[in-house]
Amino acid sequence: MTIKYLFAAVLGLALAGCGGGGGGSETMVVADDTTLAASPTTTAAVKDESFVFASGVPALGTSGSTTLKFTDASATPAFSIAADGYTATGTTAFGSCIFKVTNSTFPAAHPLANGKTLTVNPCSVRVNTAGVTANGETTSRSVALLLGAANSAGVSVTVGITATGGLALNGSVVAMVTLTPITGAT
Repeated sequence: MTIKYLFAAVLGLALAGCGGGGGGSETMVVADDTTLAASPTTTAAVKDESFVFASGVPALGTSGSTTLKFTDASATPAFSIAADGYTATGTTAFGSCIFKVTNSTFPAAHPLANGKTLTVNPCSVRVNTAGVTANGETTSRSVALLLGAANSAGVSVTVGITATGGLALNGSVVAMVTLTPITGAT
């Protein structure tokens, strides 16, 4: 995937070098993918997206396909987890992801059993921002959830970068990113 974006950047530089003169304004892009710590802001922007971990999430005590979804946009967002034929719901706190299970069908000894609290670190959202132009236009890009050593499959989310570097997910600005100019030869 990185080679594709490197090729796109080089092609962009080559085309910019072909001139056309005028304007003098630089096209600004995001050079790399962006990884953000999970927070109320980032989870609200991906509310109701189903993040699937095909091989489970060891930090959650699951080894089969596991689906996690943040189900509201509050400061302590609700979550739902489904794995191995069981489900768990509860609330999330941050500083990593701290899952407080309030309702569960997992067995009592399981880490996701009713009343248990799990801390997963790192807990991040990775956004495929490499090569996105900072022009405020939106495009569909892949977003994945990282829980401990497990990475979810990507889900398609609407991503936009403002001219000043504001990263928007599904219409909500969640962070500032570093922009890189693509300039033409003079």
